[in-house]
Amino acid sequence: MTGAENTPAFRITGHPWVIAGSLYGLRQSSLAVPLLIEEDIALERVMRAGHGLSALLPDDSIVRHPLKPASIHADSEAAADTLLYWMMRLQQAAGVPMLEQGKIIARHAATRTLVVAVPAVLRMHTVTGQVLSWLIEMFNSAGSDRALSAALRGLPDRIKLLAKTVPGRSNTPRFLKAAFAMGLPCREVAGEVYQFGYGSRARLLDSTFTDKTPQIAAHFARNKLLASDVLRGAGIPVPAHRLVPDVAMALKVADDLGFPVVVKPSDLDGGVAVFAGLTSPDEVRRAFSAAQRKSKNILVEKHVEGRDYRLTVFQGELVWAIERIPGGVTGDGSSTVAALIERLNSDPRRGEGPHAPLKRIIPDEESSLLLSRAGLGMESVPGTGVFVRLRRAANVACGGMPCSVFEQVHPDNALLAVRAAAALRLDLAGVDLLIPDISRSWLETGAVVCEVNGQPNLGETTAPHLYAELLRKLVQGSGRVPAVVVVGASPEWDIGEAVAGRLDDAGFRTGRADSGGVIIGGHCVTAGTPDSYTAGMILTGDNNVDAVVLCITDTAVLRRGLPFDRYDMLVFAGSHITLTGEEQRIPRERLLRDFFAALSPCCDGRVIVVTGSGLDSPELFGKLPEAVRNEPVEKSRAAETIAAALMHADSRHRSGEALQT
Repeated sequence: MTGAENTPAFRITGHPWVIAGSLYGLRQSSLAVPLLIEEDIALERVMRAGHGLSALLPDDSIVRHPLKPASIHADSEAAADTLLYWMMRLQQAAGVPMLEQGKIIARHAATRTLVVAVPAVLRMHTVTGQVLSWLIEMFNSAGSDRALSAALRGLPDRIKLLAKTVPGRSNTPRFLKAAFAMGLPCREVAGEVYQFGYGSRARLLDSTFTDKTPQIAAHFARNKLLASDVLRGAGIPVPAHRLVPDVAMALKVADDLGFPVVVKPSDLDGGVAVFAGLTSPDEVRRAFSAAQRKSKNILVEKHVEGRDYRLTVFQGELVWAIERIPGGVTGDGSSTVAALIERLNSDPRRGEGPHAPLKRIIPDEESSLLLSRAGLGMESVPGTGVFVRLRRAANVACGGMPCSVFEQVHPDNALLAVRAAAALRLDLAGVDLLIPDISRSWLETGAVVCEVNGQPNLGETTAPHLYAELLRKLVQGSGRVPAVVVVGASPEWDIGEAVAGRLDDAGFRTGRADSGGVIIGGHCVTAGTPDSYTAGMILTGDNNVDAVVLCITDTAVLRRGLPFDRYDMLVFAGSHITLTGEEQRIPRERLLRDFFAALSPCCDGRVIVVTGSGLDSPELFGKLPEAVRNEPVEKSRAAETIAAALMHADSRHRSGEALQT
């Protein structure tokens, strides 16, 4: 490379920092990174590198933020904007569910530097920083075609690295994606349990376990033997089965029940180690050995012929139904079974891991046995339209294909599924039904409930809409409680207490954070005074809180962020702001402008200034936008005005008006 080609277009010039909350309109945590940009070459480099990335990444379905040139040359901003766009594309390719483009959050014309905020999963910022550093180096290499090609070879590894930031359970990323698209706030509580909504409107989900799923119900659902006893006692048809301690007893029970039989663990779900349709003692021996490698608790069950359906029940209502077609291939009269499997697995929806909508079918002992039964082998050519079964179980996790049958479910069959879920006291359940035809009553044709899954995989192949639908049923209204951020009020003026008092009188249980600590319903709940981010997280995580008043009197919020992604009112109530950390270098006359730039994009309602509170001086008041200066509120009316605005916001949140459709 020549000297010019070697010149880096981007350089990280300082220590990045984590913004744990929301700032500048971003709805999640982010990594703030200071960049020096060589504007003469940066835009050309990112455009060249972008062509290479476009050829390697999936089709773009994301709308990027429009460029808004400001105080430094537009080429630098365009280059930074493009860098952020490609970072978002990498996150999209990795399956990151809460997807938004980063922003330029600071500009320093004298040094040609920008600070960008890159959205990042909380506690996974190191991974995001590593991938961003690689992306910058890749852009810098674009001065040479050879160097760029070499750098692009590292793309798959970086996408795999970003994929580590995606929650591991299959339903969780889909719920997060749906919530983010709806505008429903969500955050991780601990151990992949997520909170959707704030305060008294918040609900918790652990994949598809809700905070209303009783422990007893989960206990039943995770033990097939107990679940069958409960279902049988409720008059629900279930297959005969017995728990077997060893292979000898498995063979005896299979003989007693009569072939064919099913061998499966009693305490696992998702089709793990399920061997159905076993027709001989030898098959039972092999199935028992394989199942015992997954669990020590093995059932032998009478095999029941029928089509395999999954009926999803939520809060006593059938919300979806699919037929599960067992993993297999359909002949075309010219292709071998091996070629048909290869073609099937080339479907981009089929893959490995919990987030693949469909699973690949890998030839193994089970597929060989089923082929042998059908008189076929891997090199056989099935006739046109002939279905060749390669898996005993029809579960999607085993390579099955789901097909929607929701509109075809007979009312008796829907009631059977609802009663099965209710018998186990499950609010959300996947009821597996074996029946000849879902459109005919089980009372006429016969049927059995072979399993009830208390934490079902909803899937996105046939029902991507279901995640948003269930969240709307689960979370009241918009999921938000009314919230106000009050900046700079003096300790002598108890504005937070005054607002909370009016709200409490109106029937709200108000949580507030100010110099007195964190107070909920008039009671202090913390020792000491936590910073505004920590205090706000306490308030929005408490399901007794109907409204939030967050008083900010220091600059720590400009580093840590807000504890909520959106709120209803921003109030500049004075100039009592303590400078902390890096912000001690900010000129005091610039403080209000910086607070406004960081906090106002997250505000969905009014931004007001309280007059008579020390903000009347031109050097402070004049730093705020004209639209805000034109709407001052007298100090004597501030608490009344704020409380009224929050009550109005509560009506919107209660109705769900704020949610996206």
